Amino acid sequence: MKKGLLKTLTLFASEQKSRGLSPHTLRAQELDLKKVLQYAHEGNWESWDVSVRQIRGFVASLAQMGLDPTSQSRILSTTRTFFHWMWDQGYISRNPTTGIRNPKESKKLPHFLSEKDVHTLLDAPVPINFQEARTLCLVETLYATGLRVSELASLNLQDIHKRDQVLLVVGKGGKERMVPFHNQALRSLTIYLSFRADVLKKAKGGPTNAVFVNTKGSRLSTTSIRNLLSKLIISKGVENKISPHGLRHSFATHLLNKGMDLRIIQELLGHASLSTTQRYTHLGIEDLSKTYLKSHPRARKKI
Repeated sequence: MKKGLLKTLTLFASEQKSRGLSPHTLRAQELDLKKVLQYAHEGNWESWDVSVRQIRGFVASLAQMGLDPTSQSRILSTTRTFFHWMWDQGYISRNPTTGIRNPKESKKLPHFLSEKDVHTLLDAPVPINFQEARTLCLVETLYATGLRVSELASLNLQDIHKRDQVLLVVGKGGKERMVPFHNQALRSLTIYLSFRADVLKKAKGGPTNAVFVNTKGSRLSTTSIRNLLSKLIISKGVENKISPHGLRHSFATHLLNKGMDLRIIQELLGHASLSTTQRYTHLGIEDLSKTYLKSHPRARKKI
């Protein structure tokens, strides 16, 4: 493998890290660019100054690996970022990724819960132990705020502003936003934090600022949060098996159904682009028809 290729990749990785990108994003970029490097090695590339045809060959190889269009698009996006950086730094004479289109993705509607299913999950007696309080609190918080599971796992005590009932959330790219939460979520947080304090007194790990912790006092992982949600869904008999991201979809969809402006939902979700929010929100056809018939001037006219 040409040392120059790997050296440039290492420089790019260092630059990306200095921008304050999250460890999750940096790891994803590393895995994506490993595929580019492997293809370059197999194709005997002498440098990164390659042709558009060579880049098209790499894109075609992603499909041959059996990767779905979403994964192909993500890898291509990382590749574009890398080549744009090299062109900007003067390492290459032109950017061969310019004009390379993403593969077409199927327009699948994301899974989300009905309001009835949400109430089934969250309407429960007052928790009597740490585990019950934690599960109820993290699910209530996810649905109350629409946070990403990584954002929930990263919450610290100082991020909770009880008086104003808002969370300070650090999202993608280190961007901060304030997200409000309602009284039910405040109640769940208050009960959980009381149990949490008792657990930390007995834990050997010492004090921690993490909001959601395990019985040893360590920060709860995103995998653990997913598992706790799955167990709750099964125990409550909810047929729609969704992930924490599904609760994020549910949050956005239910707010839109109730008439909230899409741009406000965009702010709450922490999306840079409104088009991204539109993918997360979808009215049921019945609600869509009712809203249309109620709103369109000609639809209200009797015949």
